[in-house]
Amino acid sequence: MQRLKSLCIVLLIVFFGSLYQGAVLPFIDGINYGLTIAKYEDNTQNKTQEFIMMDVEPKNPDIMLPNELNTKNGQEVLVQSNNISLIFSDIQQKPIWWLALNSLYMALTIIVLILGIWIPFLVVKVLRSLQHSEVFERINLARINRIGTIILGIGLIGSVIQLINIISAEYLVDLTHYRFTYSKIIDFNAIIMGIVILIMTEVMRIAVEMKEEQDFTI
Repeated sequence: MQRLKSLCIVLLIVFFGSLYQGAVLPFIDGINYGLTIAKYEDNTQNKTQEFIMMDVEPKNPDIMLPNELNTKNGQEVLVQSNNISLIFSDIQQKPIWWLALNSLYMALTIIVLILGIWIPFLVVKVLRSLQHSEVFERINLARINRIGTIILGIGLIGSVIQLINIISAEYLVDLTHYRFTYSKIIDFNAIIMGIVILIMTEVMRIAVEMKEEQDFTI
Protein backbone atom coordinates (compact mmCIF):
# COMPACT_ATOMS: atom_id res chain seq x y z
CA MET A 1 0.00 0.00 0.00
CA GLN A 2 2.73 2.46 0.99
CA ARG A 3 4.67 1.66 -2.19
CA LEU A 4 1.58 2.30 -4.30
CA LYS A 5 0.98 5.63 -2.58
CA SER A 6 4.60 6.63 -3.13
CA LEU A 7 4.41 5.73 -6.82
CA CYS A 8 1.22 7.78 -7.21
CA ILE A 9 2.88 10.77 -5.53
CA VAL A 10 5.87 10.41 -7.84
CA LEU A 11 3.49 10.19 -10.79
CA LEU A 12 1.75 13.38 -9.66
CA ILE A 13 5.07 15.22 -9.27
CA VAL A 14 6.28 14.04 -12.68
CA PHE A 15 2.97 14.98 -14.28
CA PHE A 16 3.02 18.50 -12.86
CA GLY A 17 6.64 18.85 -13.95
CA SER A 18 5.68 17.70 -17.43
CA LEU A 19 2.68 20.05 -17.41
CA TYR A 20 4.92 22.95 -16.38
CA GLN A 21 7.49 22.15 -19.05
CA GLY A 22 5.05 21.29 -21.82
CA ALA A 23 2.25 23.79 -21.16
CA VAL A 24 3.10 26.55 -18.67
CA LEU A 25 6.52 27.51 -20.07
CA PRO A 26 5.32 27.49 -23.72
CA PHE A 27 2.30 29.56 -22.60
CA ILE A 28 4.56 32.16 -20.98
CA ASP A 29 6.86 32.13 -24.01
CA GLY A 30 3.81 32.48 -26.24
CA ILE A 31 2.66 35.56 -24.34
CA ASN A 32 6.09 37.18 -24.66
CA TYR A 33 6.24 36.12 -28.29
CA GLY A 34 2.80 37.66 -28.93
CA LEU A 35 3.78 40.92 -27.25
CA THR A 36 6.91 41.11 -29.42
CA ILE A 37 4.87 40.51 -32.57
CA ALA A 38 2.27 43.10 -31.52
CA LYS A 39 5.05 45.63 -30.95
CA TYR A 40 6.54 44.82 -34.36
CA GLU A 41 3.14 45.21 -36.07
CA ASP A 42 2.55 48.51 -34.30
CA ASN A 43 5.97 49.87 -35.29
CA THR A 44 5.83 48.71 -38.92
CA GLN A 45 2.07 49.03 -39.46
CA ASN A 46 2.11 45.53 -40.94
CA LYS A 47 -0.21 42.65 -40.16
CA THR A 48 1.73 39.42 -39.68
CA GLN A 49 1.08 35.69 -39.76
CA GLU A 50 2.87 33.46 -37.26
CA PHE A 51 3.62 29.75 -37.14
CA ILE A 52 5.34 28.75 -33.91
CA MET A 53 7.57 25.69 -33.35
CA MET A 54 7.28 24.12 -36.80
CA ASP A 55 9.23 20.93 -37.54
CA VAL A 56 11.27 21.29 -40.73
CA GLU A 57 13.85 19.35 -42.72
CA PRO A 58 16.32 20.60 -45.34
CA LYS A 59 15.28 20.22 -48.96
CA ASN A 60 18.88 19.27 -49.69
CA PRO A 61 20.58 17.43 -46.78
CA ASP A 62 23.99 18.53 -48.06
CA ILE A 63 23.21 22.23 -47.63
CA MET A 64 24.52 23.78 -44.40
CA LEU A 65 23.87 27.48 -43.97
CA PRO A 66 26.54 29.64 -42.23
CA ASN A 67 24.05 31.74 -40.29
CA GLU A 68 25.57 31.79 -36.80
CA LEU A 69 28.79 33.17 -35.36
CA ASN A 70 30.97 31.44 -32.79
CA THR A 71 31.83 34.32 -30.47
CA LYS A 72 34.65 32.26 -28.96
CA ASN A 73 36.77 32.52 -32.10
CA GLY A 74 34.80 34.76 -34.46
CA GLN A 75 34.23 31.99 -37.00
CA GLU A 76 30.96 31.20 -38.76
CA VAL A 77 29.09 28.10 -37.57
CA LEU A 78 27.14 25.86 -39.92
CA VAL A 79 23.65 25.35 -38.55
CA GLN A 80 20.91 23.05 -39.80
CA SER A 81 17.58 23.74 -38.08
CA ASN A 82 14.92 21.13 -37.39
CA ASN A 83 12.41 23.33 -35.56
CA ILE A 84 11.66 26.96 -36.39
CA SER A 85 9.12 29.74 -35.83
CA LEU A 86 7.99 31.95 -38.69
CA ILE A 87 6.77 35.56 -38.77
CA PHE A 88 5.92 37.19 -42.06
CA SER A 89 3.70 39.91 -43.51
CA ASP A 90 0.17 38.63 -43.97
CA ILE A 91 -1.12 40.11 -47.23
CA GLN A 92 -2.55 37.00 -48.84
CA GLN A 93 -6.29 36.43 -49.02
CA LYS A 94 -7.16 33.11 -47.40
CA PRO A 95 -9.72 30.69 -48.85
CA ILE A 96 -12.67 29.48 -46.82
CA TRP A 97 -11.14 26.04 -46.23
CA TRP A 98 -8.03 27.64 -44.69
CA LEU A 99 -10.15 29.74 -42.33
CA ALA A 100 -12.23 26.67 -41.43
CA LEU A 101 -9.06 24.67 -40.69
CA ASN A 102 -7.75 27.39 -38.40
CA SER A 103 -11.09 27.61 -36.59
CA LEU A 104 -10.84 23.85 -36.02
CA TYR A 105 -7.25 24.36 -34.86
CA MET A 106 -8.35 26.87 -32.23
CA ALA A 107 -11.24 24.67 -31.06
CA LEU A 108 -9.02 21.59 -30.71
CA THR A 109 -6.38 23.63 -28.85
CA ILE A 110 -9.00 24.74 -26.31
CA ILE A 111 -10.17 21.13 -25.90
CA VAL A 112 -6.59 19.97 -25.21
CA LEU A 113 -6.15 22.71 -22.60
CA ILE A 114 -9.38 21.70 -20.85
CA LEU A 115 -8.41 18.02 -20.87
CA GLY A 116 -4.95 18.88 -19.53
CA ILE A 117 -6.50 20.79 -16.62
CA TRP A 118 -8.89 17.89 -15.88
CA ILE A 119 -6.13 15.30 -15.30
CA PRO A 120 -4.63 16.77 -12.07
CA PHE A 121 -8.08 16.81 -10.43
CA LEU A 122 -8.54 13.12 -11.20
CA VAL A 123 -5.05 12.28 -9.91
CA VAL A 124 -5.72 14.18 -6.66
CA LYS A 125 -8.99 12.27 -6.18
CA VAL A 126 -7.16 8.97 -6.62
CA LEU A 127 -4.54 10.04 -4.06
CA ARG A 128 -7.23 11.03 -1.56
CA SER A 129 -8.91 7.66 -1.89
CA LEU A 130 -5.55 5.95 -1.33
CA GLN A 131 -5.20 7.85 1.93
CA HIS A 132 -8.40 6.11 3.06
CA SER A 133 -7.06 2.72 1.90
CA GLU A 134 -9.60 2.64 -0.93
CA VAL A 135 -7.26 1.11 -3.48
CA PHE A 136 -9.22 -1.49 -5.43
CA GLU A 137 -12.48 0.43 -5.64
CA ARG A 138 -14.42 0.62 -8.88
CA ILE A 139 -14.62 4.41 -8.66
CA ASN A 140 -10.81 4.52 -8.59
CA LEU A 141 -10.65 2.25 -11.60
CA ALA A 142 -13.05 4.57 -13.40
CA ARG A 143 -10.89 7.58 -12.55
CA ILE A 144 -7.66 5.91 -13.68
CA ASN A 145 -9.38 4.71 -16.85
CA ARG A 146 -10.54 8.27 -17.48
CA ILE A 147 -6.99 9.57 -17.02
CA GLY A 148 -5.71 7.08 -19.59
CA THR A 149 -8.50 7.99 -22.01
CA ILE A 150 -7.80 11.70 -21.61
CA ILE A 151 -4.05 11.28 -22.18
CA LEU A 152 -4.73 9.13 -25.24
CA GLY A 153 -7.18 11.76 -26.50
CA ILE A 154 -4.64 14.54 -25.94
CA GLY A 155 -2.09 12.61 -27.99
CA LEU A 156 -4.51 12.03 -30.86
CA ILE A 157 -5.94 15.56 -30.85
CA GLY A 158 -2.46 17.05 -30.54
CA SER A 159 -1.41 15.10 -33.64
CA VAL A 160 -4.39 16.50 -35.57
CA ILE A 161 -3.50 20.01 -34.38
CA GLN A 162 0.05 19.64 -35.66
CA LEU A 163 -1.24 18.29 -38.98
CA ILE A 164 -3.55 21.29 -39.40
CA ASN A 165 -0.71 23.65 -38.52
CA ILE A 166 1.55 22.18 -41.21
CA ILE A 167 -1.19 22.23 -43.87
CA SER A 168 -1.97 25.87 -43.04
CA ALA A 169 1.70 26.85 -43.15
CA GLU A 170 2.36 25.05 -46.45
CA TYR A 171 -0.39 27.06 -48.15
CA LEU A 172 1.28 30.36 -47.21
CA VAL A 173 4.99 29.56 -47.02
CA ASP A 174 7.54 27.91 -49.30
CA LEU A 175 11.03 28.29 -47.85
CA THR A 176 14.14 28.27 -50.00
CA HIS A 177 16.14 25.68 -48.10
CA TYR A 178 13.63 23.99 -45.80
CA ARG A 179 10.30 22.21 -46.05
CA PHE A 180 7.81 21.32 -43.36
CA THR A 181 7.94 17.69 -42.29
CA TYR A 182 5.11 15.36 -41.29
CA SER A 183 7.49 12.88 -39.63
CA LYS A 184 6.85 14.17 -36.10
CA ILE A 185 3.17 15.03 -36.18
CA ILE A 186 2.07 11.97 -34.18
CA ASP A 187 2.51 12.39 -30.43
CA PHE A 188 3.59 8.82 -29.72
CA ASN A 189 4.61 9.57 -26.11
CA ALA A 190 1.12 10.61 -25.04
CA ILE A 191 -0.56 7.88 -27.09
CA ILE A 192 1.65 5.13 -25.65
CA MET A 193 1.21 6.45 -22.11
CA GLY A 194 -2.56 6.53 -22.50
CA ILE A 195 -2.67 2.97 -23.84
CA VAL A 196 -0.40 1.70 -21.02
CA ILE A 197 -2.67 3.28 -18.40
CA LEU A 198 -5.75 1.74 -20.04
CA ILE A 199 -4.07 -1.69 -20.04
CA MET A 200 -3.10 -1.25 -16.39
CA THR A 201 -6.69 -0.29 -15.55
CA GLU A 202 -8.01 -3.39 -17.31
CA VAL A 203 -5.60 -5.58 -15.32
CA MET A 204 -6.74 -3.90 -12.09
CA ARG A 205 -10.39 -4.39 -13.07
CA ILE A 206 -9.83 -8.12 -13.57
CA ALA A 207 -8.09 -8.26 -10.17
CA VAL A 208 -11.02 -6.50 -8.51
CA GLU A 209 -13.50 -8.91 -10.07
CA MET A 210 -11.45 -11.90 -8.91
CA LYS A 211 -11.25 -10.44 -5.41
CA GLU A 212 -15.01 -9.84 -5.34
CA GLU A 213 -15.68 -13.42 -6.49
CA GLN A 214 -13.31 -14.75 -3.83
CA ASP A 215 -14.99 -12.67 -1.11
CA PHE A 216 -18.41 -13.86 -2.27
CA THR A 217 -17.27 -17.51 -2.22
CA ILE A 218 -15.91 -17.17 1.31
